[in-house]
Amino acid sequence: MRVKSTDINSEDKNRIIENIRARINDVFVRYRLRNKTLTRDAFLRAYNRPSDYATFFDFINSNKKNINFGNEVTTNYTHKSVINKVKEWQPDLHFDDITEDWLNRYFIYLKKDLKNCDNTVHKNLTIFKKYVLAAYRMGYMDENPFSDFKIKRGSPSYTYLTEDELKIFMEAYKNGVFESKYHTTLEFFLFMCFSSLHVTDAKNMSLEQFTQESFIYYRVKNRNSKPEPIMVPVSEPLRIIVKNIVGTRKKGKIFHNLPADQTMNRYLKDIAAELEVKKKITHKSGRHTFATYFLAKSKDITALQEILGHSSLSETMIYAHVLDESKQDGVKYFNDLL
Repeated sequence: MRVKSTDINSEDKNRIIENIRARINDVFVRYRLRNKTLTRDAFLRAYNRPSDYATFFDFINSNKKNINFGNEVTTNYTHKSVINKVKEWQPDLHFDDITEDWLNRYFIYLKKDLKNCDNTVHKNLTIFKKYVLAAYRMGYMDENPFSDFKIKRGSPSYTYLTEDELKIFMEAYKNGVFESKYHTTLEFFLFMCFSSLHVTDAKNMSLEQFTQESFIYYRVKNRNSKPEPIMVPVSEPLRIIVKNIVGTRKKGKIFHNLPADQTMNRYLKDIAAELEVKKKITHKSGRHTFATYFLAKSKDITALQEILGHSSLSETMIYAHVLDESKQDGVKYFNDLL
């Protein structure tokens, strides 16, 4: 299996042949070690891969920029956390290890060992699936392990303030009962309760985006998938809060020098405890409070979808329980006819 030395290019040709034979042998050895059947198609995929990786995580590190193109910074942080969790469980994970059985065992690990809730498990597996499918499409995996594996999603849950609790927070704000750092945190939280915004979007808001009747913004999270502007009507409480923050200013960012998100979430827990509201409040609770209150009063889930900037109604349907409660209350009126 060598080119004779009489060929003027024999040395170079023999190097090529040796490389090809080594590559072929490498494919056979890897399949033999993993006790897997090597079919013709599987061999061609393995042989024609542009490069190989010692572990699945090496593949991710090499390709994550292309796989995550367009992701926001916060989304990439979440992806990194998800992948690190897999790496802690099996640091030498290889493509061939990832089977439907492996996914079932990892699911159990997340639930029982790490005690992750259903929604956290769903999020972890959904993100991990993105990388697995990328490896499958690029020929590094012979089968798609997710083809028959269903990612189970738990019932959505979120924390929000009831109407009475929101009034308690508003009274504390109007009366200025908290010291500066807590007052600033409460002000920012109430801004989100009345504006529907995420933390990042709220921090980016400027006065130029506001009119007397509404404000317009682009959701940072969806600027690639849903680049349309979102218009949100301005309520009187929101108008008062903005005026309190900016004073006589006419331009520029609404918020300046806010504490870090984790710090403000810690302050919010202190505020809730002081006001005897027994809920684990975070800044996400502000957006959930807006959505729940709006839907309870308006019964218009389509309008809520537009205000929240959801790309599909299914995202907004986590608040549908409010409509179910309204239906139950509505049916009770028929009891008066007895």
